[in-house]
Amino acid sequence: MRDAGRIVGGLVIVLVVVAGPLWVNSVRGVQPVALPKAAGGDRCLQPREEMRKNHPALLASWRERVVRLGDRVHHSEDGVDVRISLTDTCLGCHGKASEFCDKCHAQSAVTLSCWQCHESSTLGQR
Repeated sequence: MRDAGRIVGGLVIVLVVVAGPLWVNSVRGVQPVALPKAAGGDRCLQPREEMRKNHPALLASWRERVVRLGDRVHHSEDGVDVRISLTDTCLGCHGKASEFCDKCHAQSAVTLSCWQCHESSTLGQR
């Protein structure tokens, strides 16, 4: 029991070292990546915050519609019809995937499964 003070002190130090970064990040919060403006202006398929949250679901829905149903037209909320295409529609406004998509995905530690079907060299060329 003579070492109880050292044990407790050591546990406190380990706790601070392990939990410190987690606490700092939770207080500071994660700032969104600053992305370049889209070439298409402010108009997108959905409002910015909706796209930030829901673009994976939208792209998955597009994939299913094109592959399973042969449907290649998306009717946006503002009544405009656009071609369902990641490379032409999305990257046509947002530029290279490496400068737009990859920045957020890297910060969020998201691993994409897109390249199982799509050739990554094609997307990087835009």
